[in-house]
Amino acid sequence: MGGRHDVVCIEAKKVFDLCVQEHRVERSFRVEGISDGHDVEVDCHIDTHRISCREVSDRKCVDHHKHREQVCLAIEVPVSLRLVNRFTGKVLRRLHRKVLIPKQVVLTVPPGADVECEATGDCCCVFDHENHEIHCVFDLCITIKSKGTVEVLVPVLGDCRPRECHAVRDACRKADHW
Repeated sequence: MGGRHDVVCIEAKKVFDLCVQEHRVERSFRVEGISDGHDVEVDCHIDTHRISCREVSDRKCVDHHKHREQVCLAIEVPVSLRLVNRFTGKVLRRLHRKVLIPKQVVLTVPPGADVECEATGDCCCVFDHENHEIHCVFDLCITIKSKGTVEVLVPVLGDCRPRECHAVRDACRKADHW
């Protein structure tokens, strides 16, 4: 295959910079009206698919030539808490809270790039019956990225040709007999 190859210009998302950081946060939540406080366990769940991240102030230039910017973020972590009687298993209370985490990082952020974040994590909580509070610790792994759309030239080696789909007819017949 000697000779000239075609080249096309495509748009693609590019990650300009990213950083990962472990972060531990402790929070307390007030809870009233729990009578059997000595026998209460707290189940905690972080909804990692609903974690949101937003810039809360203007970016500050750290290095103009390398587009290094200081970025200040507010990361909102939705948390579901269930207070359960450990002997009966009865759910005494359900709470939905948001834990707000301020985060400041330095990233390469060229003009037009966006800053995004993702987080995974776990939590552990205890009920303080004397003070009517739930005390929690959240261990998070936060990934922060600067991304943008770029145009790149790509050599064309050939077209993407779909293959023909084949079905196994006997498998469908067996399912019909159920």
